[in-house]
Amino acid sequence: MAEDKTAYRTYCNQVSRLSKKLRARYYEKKVEQLHETWWKQVKKFLNIKQNSVYSALDISPNTSVPNAINEFFASVSGDLEPLRPEFLAKLTDDYSSQFIIEVAEVETKLSNINIYKAPGPNHLPSWILRDFTPLIAEPLAAIFNTSIRQGKVPDIWKSAVVIPAPKIHPPRSISSDFRPISLLSVLAKVLESFVANWLHDLLDPVLDPNQFGCLKGRSTAHALISVLHHWSQTLDKRGSVRALFVDFSKAFDRVNHNVIVSKVIDRGVPHCLIRWICSYLNDRRQSVCVDGQYSNWLSLTGGMPQGSLIGPLTFILLIDDLRPQCLTHKYVDDTTLTELYRADHLKAECSYIFKTYMTGPLITK
Repeated sequence: MAEDKTAYRTYCNQVSRLSKKLRARYYEKKVEQLHETWWKQVKKFLNIKQNSVYSALDISPNTSVPNAINEFFASVSGDLEPLRPEFLAKLTDDYSSQFIIEVAEVETKLSNINIYKAPGPNHLPSWILRDFTPLIAEPLAAIFNTSIRQGKVPDIWKSAVVIPAPKIHPPRSISSDFRPISLLSVLAKVLESFVANWLHDLLDPVLDPNQFGCLKGRSTAHALISVLHHWSQTLDKRGSVRALFVDFSKAFDRVNHNVIVSKVIDRGVPHCLIRWICSYLNDRRQSVCVDGQYSNWLSLTGGMPQGSLIGPLTFILLIDDLRPQCLTHKYVDDTTLTELYRADHLKAECSYIFKTYMTGPLITK
């Protein structure tokens, strides 16, 4: 009997300690969730109603705000020609073991997922992918390899929920006051990361060395150091610097799919990856979400989603032929063109201008 009482007390203490631990963990999770949404909870508790930031937009009363914004976003690339099917007819089946994704690589990617980022159109929480990595890594690796081998991307992985991020508050114009941010499927971005790494390794040797954006081993710091070095070197020698700053309008939204596929073919990218890229670009669609309301789905004939991993690389490839004679520094869609004048060139130019002015019509009269 004494032994039963001792065992009873032992188990009671264990249950008590475990319940306290679980209770503390429960409240910690509640505090973490409240930390993320505390302002929304406070406004809900105080019954504070805030006018929508989209109320200042001039939109037809028969059109909802999400549909109006989505129609404009789709119209930006509406004049571009859809991907031509004859590209696929030229491609051969050259699938190589070089492009096989191992299960361990998928596990590494899934375990490093940021669970606080919004999910894509399938609304699959990222924490499920991270916590169940040991169970789903192997079937996902099989799906990824099949997608690469067959050159096909599932339709749901080519769909995007676009969040129109206002550039100014409140936004007044749909055409100029929004930046489209695409929420893509998390699984699509995992597969895209493998393809993007392969493309980087294949294209980096042939890309413009003056491109500093979204490439391995290059950054804004490298671009700024190079620009300041050339400018300072010329100015220290009493030369002159002329600079032109160029920014492409609607850069990612105006990517021509036919030009991209033509360029990756010319640069010797394996046909199995080109076939996958064609499937990735073809029949893309998007829906705009505003204040919890979704627009109709619209198909796109051009452009790349802002938020994808291949998007910046495709635009870099699109403007890779921009290689003027003057000094050029490019960072994705920002380009700096520079003319450097040495001191002796400046003296010769000033002398020429002076002689031209002195022998002009005013002096001869």
